[in-house]
Amino acid sequence: MNKEHLQFGRLALHGGLVTGGAQAVRMAIQFVSVVVLARLLAPEDFGLVASVSPIVAFVGLFQNLGLQQAVIQRKEITERQLNQVFWISTLVGLVCTAVVVALSPAVAAFYGDRRMTAIAIAAALPLLLGSLAALPLALMNRHLKFGQLALNDVCAAFAGLLVTATAAWFGMGYWSLVIGPAASASLALIAAWLSTRWMPGRPEFRVDRDIISFGANLTGFNLVNFLSRNLDNILIGKFSGPVELGYYDRAYKLLLFPLQNITQPLSRVMIPLMSRIQEEKARFRDIYLRTNWLLAMITMPGIAALTMAAAPTVSILFGEKWLPVAPIFTWLGVASLMQPVSSTTGWIFICQGETKTMFRWGIYSSLTTVVAFMVGLQWGAVGLAAAYAVSGYILRLPVLAWLLQRLGPVSAGDFLLVQGLFLGSALVAWLGYGQLPESLTGTSDTLALGSAICLNYAVALVFAFALRQPRQVLLDVLKRGLSALRR
Repeated sequence: MNKEHLQFGRLALHGGLVTGGAQAVRMAIQFVSVVVLARLLAPEDFGLVASVSPIVAFVGLFQNLGLQQAVIQRKEITERQLNQVFWISTLVGLVCTAVVVALSPAVAAFYGDRRMTAIAIAAALPLLLGSLAALPLALMNRHLKFGQLALNDVCAAFAGLLVTATAAWFGMGYWSLVIGPAASASLALIAAWLSTRWMPGRPEFRVDRDIISFGANLTGFNLVNFLSRNLDNILIGKFSGPVELGYYDRAYKLLLFPLQNITQPLSRVMIPLMSRIQEEKARFRDIYLRTNWLLAMITMPGIAALTMAAAPTVSILFGEKWLPVAPIFTWLGVASLMQPVSSTTGWIFICQGETKTMFRWGIYSSLTTVVAFMVGLQWGAVGLAAAYAVSGYILRLPVLAWLLQRLGPVSAGDFLLVQGLFLGSALVAWLGYGQLPESLTGTSDTLALGSAICLNYAVALVFAFALRQPRQVLLDVLKRGLSALRR
């Protein structure tokens, strides 16, 4: 058993390091993309594409009906089942692409802008490409080929940035934001098939009921979660116009989008590994908590620092013309403080096959989010972001903790302790930031941001070392890092 534990730990460490390294590169690419494109394109360009993106992404939720995760989660799966999953995913991808094309005139009529017809049609292409790549990617994930997955992701992200920036440089405006993702999806598709060399058999469109049930509930969760996450773009675009949506989109991309780029690749490592030990409850809980202590330590102080220095951050990255982004960015920062850890609770649901419970949670979470959007919209994008942040702490976080307590093996206390420790450190750092001399916070944007970052991570380290479990996690990471350097 000790040997098995050691092998599992090595797999997790290797997968985490490879995925983390690749994700750091992807985040750097995303960061460069946000900054560079903000200087090459106008707010209206982002607003036009952001108005269409939720509709395209919504249809894309049905690309593979959750079957990709089912392939990863199942202990055993036959070649025939894989073939069935591929052909169903392909058929659904074709249908999704056709639906977006058919809806494109209605999208343009809804927003009152003819340009959106062509934008929607062009944006539908990655849907088909993504469904063709779904099964090869699932097989790579199932077989723990984290290195190849990471390499493919980095190459696709770089290609997307290169194509988008080049098109923007040559004056293609909002079209550059559509062409880039299509190029990225094309490269990802080619790389996935070359990496797996799996070949489908004759078309077959029947799948076992348990696989369909798992995927249907997961798709249902993704559906209601998507509605709550993207209704903000639709409402702002409809009632406040593309310029204010452009400001909101930049704030979202600068903060919440990079967080998704952390948790999604981490899920790629954790879901197949934790699915293998789903029946070993104590081990399952320990691995989940160790991962989240480290994740929270890395992300939450950084989010807090950017939030309290919102105006300097926006000024440095985008320039002064984008300063209206700062108050939106602040409230989204408050909302996103709890999201790195909250988003990983999906591992608990998926790895234990509890996608039905996950779907029900998604319905509640989405309804409360939509109500918050409606309440806050009367104050524009800033009010919408504020309502989203406040409702998260009052209406969603306690209910999610209660669900975890019922499901196990991670308790509500486990979950809230991770969140509470670093929320507390952020509050102390915020109070301390207000007491810093003006020479550190008011004379230079760079110095103000640097001070916020140093202060938040320093306070977070003090808080982490005050408790046994996060202290052990940090010391273990330090030990492993030093050992790797020696080797």
